[in-house]
Amino acid sequence: MKPISFGETLVTITALAGSQPGQNRLVYTPAWVRAQTALIRWGQDAGLQATVDDFGTVYLDLIGRDPSTVIATGSHMDTVVDGGRFDGLYGVLGGFQALTTLQQRFGQPDHTLRLISFSEEEGSRFPVTFSGSKHYIHQAVDGTLTDATGTTLATAQHAAVTQLLALPNVHHARPALPQSFTELHIEQGPRLEQARRQIGLVTGLVGQRRLTITLQGVANHAGTTPMAQRHDALQAAVWLINRLRTLAATLSPDLTFTVGQLDVTPNTPNVIPGRVSFTVDFRHADNGVLTRFEDLIHQEAHQVPDATLTLAINRWVQDDPVVFDSALLATNQRLADRLGLTSQQLVSGAGHDSGIMSRVTPTAMIFVPSVAGISHAPAEFTAPADLDAGIHLLTASLQAQAYVTQEVTVR
Repeated sequence: MKPISFGETLVTITALAGSQPGQNRLVYTPAWVRAQTALIRWGQDAGLQATVDDFGTVYLDLIGRDPSTVIATGSHMDTVVDGGRFDGLYGVLGGFQALTTLQQRFGQPDHTLRLISFSEEEGSRFPVTFSGSKHYIHQAVDGTLTDATGTTLATAQHAAVTQLLALPNVHHARPALPQSFTELHIEQGPRLEQARRQIGLVTGLVGQRRLTITLQGVANHAGTTPMAQRHDALQAAVWLINRLRTLAATLSPDLTFTVGQLDVTPNTPNVIPGRVSFTVDFRHADNGVLTRFEDLIHQEAHQVPDATLTLAINRWVQDDPVVFDSALLATNQRLADRLGLTSQQLVSGAGHDSGIMSRVTPTAMIFVPSVAGISHAPAEFTAPADLDAGIHLLTASLQAQAYVTQEVTVR
């Protein structure tokens, strides 16, 4: 029987998310359960062994002659609120296409091939990211975290995972870690499209840090307080944000700097803002640049024009840059060249499950272009020819790793 195609799986999973313009498949919701269930059934129909762990991550194994050696691929199917059709989902369904293609062409591999659909990556329901891959590598995740309704992660998890484990012939386990992991993903940025490249070979992930800066002034009457006697926390924040933007551009053209949240108190039209908190997200591939910019943030924050304001800076995210496996990168570069695919090497500006997996196993990522660089939005799109090119390269890469006694056939 001919296995279901990538296009068919994509149409089915996106339809299961509902009729909204964007995709809403938040972890452990009914749409998420429907998607993971569909994947399990497709895998079983293709003769793959299905396993689900305690967090709801799905593992589909094409068992090899040496089942103890596992070559893995995968991504995530959870989304942000009103997300796009390809973020994460492309890597899962493209990986499924790669496994079934290899199975149809070459039969049993020498090493087990594993497709992983991680339970959660986005952090869009609970205040935690990459919980699926973190659990897989035995990193603890707090089950007492709550969503907007007060439901704990552990409660939602139990209800959803119980449904998956009730499916016929589903194993319940956290499988052994693989010998390698390769993630297929859309770029979520404009570089490949602008360079007219079909493939991005990812050398690593940028490091990122997030701070919350709080300035405390004095709330007072907007009409009766003379301008020279104000201690306006918002004006100080605006001054500081503009200074930091200038310094970021001076320090490195590749340093990204974002103020994404701003909280003004009392946030009333006729009251001078007495307190302002804002977040600063900054990212770069060099930890030294990140440290230098964080030092500059502290220096500039103490130079705000109103010396009477009090200041607090709290760093709550510090993720170091990730460098992916050079041997896998070289293999994928060689295969892309042999396939006649145009490519370039680049660093990812976003976080991915691959960053977690790289802590325990050699890891690689393959990007395909995102039209206009749009992602995390309903307008997210990648041309079908580029989707096919990425799947083609992933298939060749998995073949080279798992069918070691056969000559790699690139076509």
